[in-house]
Amino acid sequence: MEGPPAHRGTAGGAPALRVARWVPATTAEGPFLRTAIWVQGCPLRCPGCCNPELFDPAGGRPVPWGEVRARLADAAHRLGVEGITLVGGEPLAQPEAAARLTAEAAALGLGVLVYTGYDPRRLDRSPRLRAALRHADTVVAGPYRADRPDRRRAFVGSANQVLLHRTDRYRDPALWTRPARAEVRIVPNRTEVLGLPGPVD
Repeated sequence: MEGPPAHRGTAGGAPALRVARWVPATTAEGPFLRTAIWVQGCPLRCPGCCNPELFDPAGGRPVPWGEVRARLADAAHRLGVEGITLVGGEPLAQPEAAARLTAEAAALGLGVLVYTGYDPRRLDRSPRLRAALRHADTVVAGPYRADRPDRRRAFVGSANQVLLHRTDRYRDPALWTRPARAEVRIVPNRTEVLGLPGPVD
């Protein structure tokens, strides 16, 4: 994500969201055209993770809520995205900020897809994590397993991960069985492939 570091701030009691990367429009990170947001920081550190550079909670930059709202509104109204995808890192390592972000997206009528490495049972047991997912339409839950790549479902990293549909928005199985898409983006000093693990050197 480009731009100078921003100061940490709050809005409505939620700390600023610390973000590693923000892609305004992609079809490679979930059904339909979406804004994809990679949250910085992950305490789970799954072996074989394709984004180990996102482990450090001090990386990325905190994004003020005014900027978050402006970016989401621009994506919804100018780019015509259908929803947002929150990925990481571990989005639920910042539960209050994740809750605020997804609420902002839902208020614009955007669908919300969240990827988390937390096991569904842990999500059920934690009021803070449940609150963070209040506005999520679908959650892809479970630790990433590099030894169990998912060959059947689109947009799912490993076969052990489960789809938790909290609304009907993305419940249609056809959305998850069509071939996954990959996108190549040329950014300064590297090439990024969305929808597949890791950068291409």
